[in-house]
Amino acid sequence: MAGAPIGKRGCEESGVSMFFAVQRLLTDADLAYFYTDLLLNSPTTVKRAMDRQGIVKSTAYKYANELAELGVAEELDEYEDGAALWTAEPVVGTWETEAAEIVVSPVVIAVYGASTVDDDLEYFLERYGEATLLHAIVETDAYLQGEQTRRGLATALDVPSAAGIAVSQAIEAIIGRVSPVDPAFPDYSGDVHVRAIDDAPYTVDA
Repeated sequence: MAGAPIGKRGCEESGVSMFFAVQRLLTDADLAYFYTDLLLNSPTTVKRAMDRQGIVKSTAYKYANELAELGVAEELDEYEDGAALWTAEPVVGTWETEAAEIVVSPVVIAVYGASTVDDDLEYFLERYGEATLLHAIVETDAYLQGEQTRRGLATALDVPSAAGIAVSQAIEAIIGRVSPVDPAFPDYSGDVHVRAIDDAPYTVDA
């Protein structure tokens, strides 16, 4: 999904270049999904990324090369079965929404990217917008810390209880999967049920 940027503030760490990386990743969910898969499985080949995501070769290389141009992925001088290995680096910066300034990191990017493949996230994004989806990540983090309830989360987001519960469950699974590789987010992999992590819309090669 493409759209207008949801904020205007740049990133803390790498100036203008990282600002553009965050902007692209938060306005192109397909690219965000590819980036997250690459990050979780680094180092990996584009062929293996294609197989995990079910995308064609031309699309996979288009995304990989764009991530390289953005400075968040790199083709290595190492090979696996004759194919070059690629690696991705965590993107961390700040981003300003209508509600508040948030930290953009791999968990945030992963949730946005998963809206292309997860029905609950896709519905929530289309119905309530990017800013509310990002706010839902903050509230789900509070829930995992024991500072929020599912229904309280929905109230904080000003959405119906069913929508708040569904989106928080989807986000929780992604947090369980992605937080171990996110330097700006607590590692919740031991706190989220393994079944939920297994159901997350990202896979990690054994």
